[in-house]
Amino acid sequence: MHVDQKSVSCQTHTITYTHIKTGGPSICFMFSGLGYTYEKPLLYYITMLMLKHRIDVVHIHYTYPKGLMTKSADEIADVMMKDIDLVMKDVLSDSDYKNIIFAGKSLGTIPLIQRIMKDEVYKDAVMLLLTPLLTRLELFESLLETTHKGLLVIGSRDHYYTEEVYRLKTNKMNIAVIEDADHSLDVFCSPMESLKALETVLNGIERLL
Repeated sequence: MHVDQKSVSCQTHTITYTHIKTGGPSICFMFSGLGYTYEKPLLYYITMLMLKHRIDVVHIHYTYPKGLMTKSADEIADVMMKDIDLVMKDVLSDSDYKNIIFAGKSLGTIPLIQRIMKDEVYKDAVMLLLTPLLTRLELFESLLETTHKGLLVIGSRDHYYTEEVYRLKTNKMNIAVIEDADHSLDVFCSPMESLKALETVLNGIERLL
C-alpha cells in the first residue's frame, strides 16, 4: 500500500487530496461533510473497509464557509465540483480503474446527487450516500429519479431525516434507517448502540462490494 499526499491547481485556487493506493482495479472517491472529516469513525472505517477489498481511496480535502449551506443545492454543487473535478481529472488521467465508487457524507452528498449521479459517465458507479440532506426537496427529487446501485444511510433522529425516505425503495438504492441515530449516526449516550449503527453501515457496504 502506498499513500500520496498531492495537490492540484487551476487559475483560481489549489486543492489537496490523499490518494491511498492498493494496486487494485477499483477506486473510491470520498467527499467529507462540513465538519465530519476523514478521521471521524464513519469515514475512517469505510476507508479501512475499502482497503481490505484492495480498493484505492481518494480523500478530497476541501474547506468551505458555513454560509455555503444557505445556498441552493445546485449552487453548492457548482462550488464543490470545481474542487472535485480538479482532483478526479488528476487521479483518473494516468490510471485505468475498472470500477468507481463514490462515498459522500452530508454536505459531500450534494455534488454526488446533483451532478455526479446525473452524469452518464458514472452511470455504473456505486453510490454510498451517508446522511444525505433529504429535507432539501431538490435533492430528494433527484434521488427519486436515480437508477444507481448503492446504499443510503440516515438516522431517524437526524434533522435531515424524513419518513419519505422509504419512497426511494422503488429504485436500486438500498435504504438503511438507523433508529435513534443522529446526523453523525451516533445514538446519544449509548456507545454500544452507536457501534452497532457503524456495523450496520459497514455490513451494508460490504454486501455491495
